[in-house]
Amino acid sequence: MSTPPKPLRDSAKERLTDVTTGLYMISATCGLVDAVCFLALGEVFAEMMLLMALSIGTGSALGHSARYIPAIVAFSLGALIGGRLLRGPQKLQERRIGFAVELVIIVAATALTWVSEPDAHNLAGHVVVAMLALAMGIQNAMVRVHGVPDIATNVMTVTFTGIFADCTPAGGTGRNWRRRVTSVGLFMAGAALGGLLLQFGTVWPLVLTSVVFSLAMIPLIFGEKPQ
Repeated sequence: MSTPPKPLRDSAKERLTDVTTGLYMISATCGLVDAVCFLALGEVFAEMMLLMALSIGTGSALGHSARYIPAIVAFSLGALIGGRLLRGPQKLQERRIGFAVELVIIVAATALTWVSEPDAHNLAGHVVVAMLALAMGIQNAMVRVHGVPDIATNVMTVTFTGIFADCTPAGGTGRNWRRRVTSVGLFMAGAALGGLLLQFGTVWPLVLTSVVFSLAMIPLIFGEKPQ
């Protein structure tokens, strides 16, 4: 068996020691998570606060609007936990331990989905959404400190806008356009793949999420941020 060329080995090692690689990977997992929450679990997620407000404003039943509350509360709790982890002992801050906590929650949500068959109408569905929202809250807190400019992991509107607002035809410099396009593209690819996998069961997008996030832990925990 031949040994890979040295430049190729060096390139692979460089990517594994760059936190940017991990952020790209979790961008894709966020698309998978959104596909599950929106398509299989009743379009309930922390990012859907607007839908709750519209539901209240249009006079929908309180029970219909209240289904968004557990996700919003869980997301807020996740952001709180992430903030506390970021202000913990210096060693934990440096190793970005919050991402490891997030992985544990995602794996637990995947296991619950495997055994309980959650949907938009049962308790298991609400619990899974809350767990995923909790994980995303931690992630957003972590990305605020350990993120890389122009790489969004789950809120893509600003990044998508930047692609066009800063492009050359708009009079900009196109700064970091590759990061922006890659981040948005991976998110969309994850969402599309999640929708495809849902045809075989709710658990499969979450299984893939757990696998990809586990691999992302190498650059997320041990990688260095680009200068």
